Amino acid sequence: MRPLKLTMRAFGPYAGEVTIDFEKLDGRHLFLICGPTGAGKTTILDAMCYALYGKTSGDRSGARMRSDYAGPDQKTEVIFDFMIGEKTYRACRSPEQFIDKKRGKGQTKTAMQASLSELVDGKEMSTLRTNVEAAAGKLIGLNANQFCQVILLPQGDFRKLLVAKAEEREGILKQLFKTQRFSDFQYELKERADALYRKKKEQETVLVTTYHTVGAQDAAELARLAAETEQQLADAKKVHAETESAMQDFRKVYSEAAQLNSHFQALDKAEKQQASLLMKAEEIEHKKQDLVRIRRAKELAAYFDMLDNIMAEGKAAKSARDTAEAERNRYAKEKEQLLAFETKLEGQRAEMERAKITITQLQGWEPKAKEYGAARRNVERYTQKYKEAETELARLQETEKKCRGAAEAAREAAEDVRRRYIFGQAAILASQLEEGAPCPVCGSVHHPHPAVSKEKLPTETELKKAQKAAETATKDYENARNLAGTYAAGAYVSAITEMGNAQAKLASLSDLPEAYRSPIFLRNEVKRLFAAVTAWEEALKALQEKKEPLLSALGGAEANFQNATARREKLAADYKAQSDALDEKARGAGFADRNDCKVWYARVKEEERMEKSISDYETELKATEKTIADERLVTGGAKRPDMAALGQEDNQLQHRLTTSAGQSRSLADQLKNLQKVAKDTEAMAQVLDALSEELSLAQGLYDLTRGSRTKITLERYVLGVLLDEVAEAANHRLLEMSHRRYSLHRMKETGAANKGGLSLEVSDSYTGRSRPANTLSGGETFLASLSLALGLADVVQARQGGVHLDTMFIDEGFGTLDPEALNSAMNTLIDLQSTGRLVGIISHVPELEERIDARLKVSPAEKGSRAEFEIVE
Repeated sequence: MRPLKLTMRAFGPYAGEVTIDFEKLDGRHLFLICGPTGAGKTTILDAMCYALYGKTSGDRSGARMRSDYAGPDQKTEVIFDFMIGEKTYRACRSPEQFIDKKRGKGQTKTAMQASLSELVDGKEMSTLRTNVEAAAGKLIGLNANQFCQVILLPQGDFRKLLVAKAEEREGILKQLFKTQRFSDFQYELKERADALYRKKKEQETVLVTTYHTVGAQDAAELARLAAETEQQLADAKKVHAETESAMQDFRKVYSEAAQLNSHFQALDKAEKQQASLLMKAEEIEHKKQDLVRIRRAKELAAYFDMLDNIMAEGKAAKSARDTAEAERNRYAKEKEQLLAFETKLEGQRAEMERAKITITQLQGWEPKAKEYGAARRNVERYTQKYKEAETELARLQETEKKCRGAAEAAREAAEDVRRRYIFGQAAILASQLEEGAPCPVCGSVHHPHPAVSKEKLPTETELKKAQKAAETATKDYENARNLAGTYAAGAYVSAITEMGNAQAKLASLSDLPEAYRSPIFLRNEVKRLFAAVTAWEEALKALQEKKEPLLSALGGAEANFQNATARREKLAADYKAQSDALDEKARGAGFADRNDCKVWYARVKEEERMEKSISDYETELKATEKTIADERLVTGGAKRPDMAALGQEDNQLQHRLTTSAGQSRSLADQLKNLQKVAKDTEAMAQVLDALSEELSLAQGLYDLTRGSRTKITLERYVLGVLLDEVAEAANHRLLEMSHRRYSLHRMKETGAANKGGLSLEVSDSYTGRSRPANTLSGGETFLASLSLALGLADVVQARQGGVHLDTMFIDEGFGTLDPEALNSAMNTLIDLQSTGRLVGIISHVPELEERIDARLKVSPAEKGSRAEFEIVE
């Protein structure tokens, strides 16, 4: 990770917007962040950490980092542009805060906002707005705590990586070197061994269960059961063959008896059917007579059809007459309503003419009404402005009064301090007088009444402070008095003048009638009257357009009614003449009258069905008589067989045959199942042997990677080797800076406290012994920590790890070094420039400022700090 640009807005001591452009380093890889204590040097590191992870390098939250100098309309925000490899990213974050509303008065609470984007040609792409902290950690390869231990080393925390507990150091190394794959491999081996173990147990259970399904315990018992079942099957097949032979003999006898019995049954059925048909003979005769009457009535069908047609036309004519009458009445009613409405509209004509005149008058008043409304609003506005000016003047005069009192009190207090100070000087001088020695003031050698003070005397500093306070209070009073006088002569008088002018303008418009002083009322009244006139004119026009077509339609409806009435009367006369003719024809055909004939004519649809019924009866009677003759010929002299006894014998033989067949099939299935189980269990045993062999191999590999004997997992073993490389790389610099005295080594013990050999110790060549790293002095700890951090970066870069450690920030620590150690540390950092790694140092040590030509100078101001690069050529 390499910083490109950092923008802070209302963040910490930076009140406005401060942008730090790291590209101004122009290829330099070592720079100093300098400035007085409290100016905001560490805040620069806090801003980077906050933009990425939502927390600072210390314990302060983002909300607590809002600048005390920020105005209520300023938003606290941090924008951090940085590079990882060849790609550029931007992290933005603002805390939860209260700022002025964009509309209206008061403040609103804004929620915390964060985003992470990739920059392509300066434009934000693929912006992420949720889980930004996790995404930043994944991108950089470090979480917030690890970032502060490896890249951004906060004040007081520089030694953390060196003296961290083994498990903390393990977390850092795992993240940097991406060794999770070794733990994943170990876990996969465990999962594989567990899966094989479960599969083996399942296979064993399936094998035992399979034996139990056929009642066997093992393969030998299974073979015995198969042999017994095979013998039982042979015996059952022999019994079934004997039963089949007996069944075939009986079938011949049963078939002959069944055929003869079917003829007896057919004869019985035909005789019963003949008796039933003879009972219907009288009914059939009546149907024949009815059929004759229907056919006679059918011959008069044309007369009946003619009468029906006249009847249908009469109904249609009546319907047409009723419709024409209803239409005539409807038009007549509409005419009556139309004439009444016309009378009403004509009665409103004079009122509408007066409304038109009123509209013209109201439109003439509208401009003056608008002027009156504006004048009234000005009176209200300038009256309110006068009240506010009056309140502000009273406040300024009260402030002037308070400042005058404070100035008088401060001058009196200063005078009191001055008197006591002068008297105190006399008392101090008197305390040094000796009898016989001349007084340095009056020259007398006798001192009968020297000045003495029993109270605490003010110092010269206290006197100056009191005088300064009196001067400040007097100046505040003068400022307050000037401000009150200026406001009274300016803004206050202006407010009174504006209010008077507005009242005069309103008075000049008092001749406007009160009812017409509202432009809105005038416009609404004009709109109402105009709408009424327009509606009346449109109604009158619509009435005239509707009147003539209505009168024409009424005439047409009257003519239709007269025509329909004449048509209905003619059809009534035709119907009577046709009815008389049909009565005469019906009596001639043998019917009592027209109505009697109509009853039989109504049954014409039954003609075909009655003919078929009679024909079917005669055909069925003849067929039944023939069947009786044929069956008597076949059964003559024969005895009816006992089919019940024969059926019982058949059932018994069938049951025996079914039982023997079922027993044979059951034994055959049982034998087949035993043979299948024998084959399946043999295959299961082979699978179980293969699983046992595979499980042994997988379990052995898992035990090896989890360190069941060595107590060191595969991942910890790899981390130990990597930590050795880091220590070796660190020692190249530590030995140089400590004059060959100190070197870092990994503790080889694997106890619980050492976390599998990931603890560090320091070897001291002066004593020839090793000791814990936390026993080093402050300066020694700083050098060892610096060496370790640089060595870690070297190894990560060399191994092309998942993290780009091409930047490091060091906050303080150089003040603990003696001149010689400081020189060694500086030489080491200067040498880093050849590697391209960027190193930023926060320090107050003057020697560093002299030796480092790139400086980010942080300077405090009256309202907020500033930060800018200074490059010494």
